Amino acid sequence: MSEGSAVAQESAGTGLRRSLGLTGATMTSTGLAFAVIDYIAVVSILSYTVGVSAWLAVLIAGLLVLVVSGLFSELNGLYPTAAGIRLYMTSAMGERKALITTFTYLTSVVLVIAADAFLIGSAIQHVIGGPSIAAYAWIIGLLTFAVGGNLLGVRMAGVVQTVVTSIVLVSTFVISVVAIATVHGGYSHPLGLFHKGVFHGIQALIFAVFLYAAFEWVTTAAEEVRKPAVITRALFIAPAILFVVAGIFSVALAHAVPRGAVHGSAYPQLLLGKAALGELGMLWMLGATMVAAMNTFNGGFLVASRFIYAAAREGILPRAFAKLNMKAVPWVAVVSLGVGAAVIAAVVFATRQWLLLVAVGSVLEAGIYAVAGYCVYRLRRKEVDRERPFRLRFGDLLSIFAIVVFGLLALLGAFSDPSHPSHLSLLPILVVAVLAALSTGYVLCIMPSVRAKAAARAAVARPRRRPSREGTHETG
Repeated sequence: MSEGSAVAQESAGTGLRRSLGLTGATMTSTGLAFAVIDYIAVVSILSYTVGVSAWLAVLIAGLLVLVVSGLFSELNGLYPTAAGIRLYMTSAMGERKALITTFTYLTSVVLVIAADAFLIGSAIQHVIGGPSIAAYAWIIGLLTFAVGGNLLGVRMAGVVQTVVTSIVLVSTFVISVVAIATVHGGYSHPLGLFHKGVFHGIQALIFAVFLYAAFEWVTTAAEEVRKPAVITRALFIAPAILFVVAGIFSVALAHAVPRGAVHGSAYPQLLLGKAALGELGMLWMLGATMVAAMNTFNGGFLVASRFIYAAAREGILPRAFAKLNMKAVPWVAVVSLGVGAAVIAAVVFATRQWLLLVAVGSVLEAGIYAVAGYCVYRLRRKEVDRERPFRLRFGDLLSIFAIVVFGLLALLGAFSDPSHPSHLSLLPILVVAVLAALSTGYVLCIMPSVRAKAAARAAVARPRRRPSREGTHETG
């Protein structure tokens, strides 16, 4: 029995349930990426582009992300489990490096949830007024609702994810179309992505990649989908949906709202709603924003809690995180994520550094896409005979391409300053370094004792072999 087996089996046959279909998986993947912070990411793209050319950055980023879809599909086929991310990274780069990378990567989900919490609070405060504490109370209520929905089971979480994601996507698309149709004026520089120079064009691509960030986290639901192929299909469908909605939103925002109004705003979607339909449009987008926050909270809790559960099941995280409730939900992980998001959201409220989270998220996502390329390239040579339900065509070439392109984007994004497009900043790389240091500290200093306790429990639970009866008789 492995170190974590006793933990995994402590609930007498309880395990994750396969009840997530293609629609639920696709909406989970799409919803994880299309967060409220994506509206802010579009503003960051506009800062580096001219006219309505931001859509071109969204398109190019989407094409790059389709390569990522193929990479994660092959890796998920190799390790179709909630712990898959950690397992294939361990095989490709060694356990310690893999754990440090995955724990740092996990923080991107929590950061997005926290950023969305702050942004929904700011949007509510903008419309109804009142002190910041009242806006924060709304956040706590929405987080609590999302935690409660997740605790009811993956099927309920999948239904919630499908409904709220559909509402957000349709609302954003419709408001964008109405704004384009009703606001008069020309559409300047539709292909002018690099009009401000190559550097600005690349920076726009960095933030455009962030629009798709976290769509790949649906792979952690590999043990809960009805068929393994569901994950692969969801990974390819989600980026297409994201391009259509985010692309048209970028065109509408650049066309209908003055640049000066959206730059530095925490609620550009409300400004677009007002430009399209007046007060009604603003209230419509406020409702969509609240639903989008629920979308992010629900999806983030769904996938991140499964990763935490799998790590605890294998003795890498404390045993408590592997506890399942009667609905087969890792409830300690879900509740912990909710509390963590609430705390970080409070910090964002105090510092007002939501744009920094966009930059940090962009770096982490581009970095992990480069790592995925490395894993595919390495495992094709190390695990030659292992069955691959999905094999990416031209995989060797595309994996090298991903390493180079996304590695470069991560490096440039680490020194970007979304608040001042003409400046560089050390803040993104410093935050990433702190997150990596915390992950390293856990892996090197705390995890060994957690594993030792898991091994001790496994040893106690393991039945002892009785001595052979033949061995007790003397031979005459």
